[in-house]
Amino acid sequence: MATVEGTARFVERVVSSGRLHPSNARRLGPFACTALGFGAYRLVPEAAASGSSGATVSDPLRRALDSVNVIDTSSHYALGHSERVIGATLHGQPRDELIVCTKVGHVPRGEMPKGAVPIGAHRGAGTTSDDWHCISPSFVDSEVKASAERLGTKPDFVFLHNPEYLLSARMQEKVPIADAWDEMYQSLFEAFKILERLCNDGVITSGYGVSSNLLSCMFSVTGLPNLYESLVLDRVVDAAASAARAEGLQQHRFQVAQLPLNAFENGALLGRTPGTQTEGDCSMAQRLGVSILTNRPINALPMPGVSTGDWGRGGNSYLQLREAKPMGATQSLLKRVVLDALADTNLAAAEVPLQQLALRLAASSHVSCTLNGAHQMKYVEDLEDVLKVASFSESHVQRAMQSVRSMATELGCQTKGLW
Repeated sequence: MATVEGTARFVERVVSSGRLHPSNARRLGPFACTALGFGAYRLVPEAAASGSSGATVSDPLRRALDSVNVIDTSSHYALGHSERVIGATLHGQPRDELIVCTKVGHVPRGEMPKGAVPIGAHRGAGTTSDDWHCISPSFVDSEVKASAERLGTKPDFVFLHNPEYLLSARMQEKVPIADAWDEMYQSLFEAFKILERLCNDGVITSGYGVSSNLLSCMFSVTGLPNLYESLVLDRVVDAAASAARAEGLQQHRFQVAQLPLNAFENGALLGRTPGTQTEGDCSMAQRLGVSILTNRPINALPMPGVSTGDWGRGGNSYLQLREAKPMGATQSLLKRVVLDALADTNLAAAEVPLQQLALRLAASSHVSCTLNGAHQMKYVEDLEDVLKVASFSESHVQRAMQSVRSMATELGCQTKGLW
């Protein structure tokens, strides 16, 4: 399991070796960590995982562990095989230096546990061939234990994976928002009690959290303007505090919130509107003593009215913030706008690939760690390059992201309900 001493040793070693600029040394809960981490969503192709029980070592992950010490996966990724590959790759590594996170909530295909809600529209009551989501206490308990077995190690942090799918289901049923939210936080309270017990029993070694599109995120988990389906961080933490008290504990172990953040989807830093949440969840988390993990730094949901492929409307789901030849019009303009906003940092436009620029923006000092899917060596190389250089100041990040918002507005982005 990760320890305070072990993670500090890792960070000190990579700083002294020149692989980590001191400004990219951060803290995740009680642990020292790197500003970028390894996201394992595409570590294993799902087709390759189907029916597989064994696990091979991931060469990209093994190389990445020379520079990063945060690994994030899910019971849902590649049918659980992602966790097995991580476990195989961690064998022989100094486990006390590494922070292992996983997520639970998605129901394995073919199962339909009590309390599950549908993902997407089902006909009638739905069947086991549909997609389901569940955070009932018994399901959470069994999934965390199954994840630990697949990983071959106890996870340091476990997150409920998009628990707001409950709200998505209630929205389809046209339940009033106040009633749906009351049910959501009661469900979180019950799930958090189980997570507190798993921490007490040592199944989870440090703490828990949520991976969610919180209220400051522009888009909901289903790609709509985020309101009905969102979680409010301070109310989530209140549910954790109540769960801890119900378990006879003085302090809850809700330590981390994970959410999307990239140059376009920047609500977590900039906030949104007075009608939703003016404060970004990054600053709210600081006030609440919660660490922030972010994801999707390079894969952004396209801004409605600016680019094609809007969520759920056909075409590509994501706008990739990655250097290409030829470069897409939106990406080219974005890069120019960001470089103009950062002109006083002496960035050389021709020498900074767009994906590294995007990573540096997402790895704001308000963020403990930004997760990047690095299932190929070239993506690991991006992590290595970014970690060696100084992080942008908070004022530079704010300025660049405000410039991106202005760009989107000038291009005719449909901002209603987003910011």
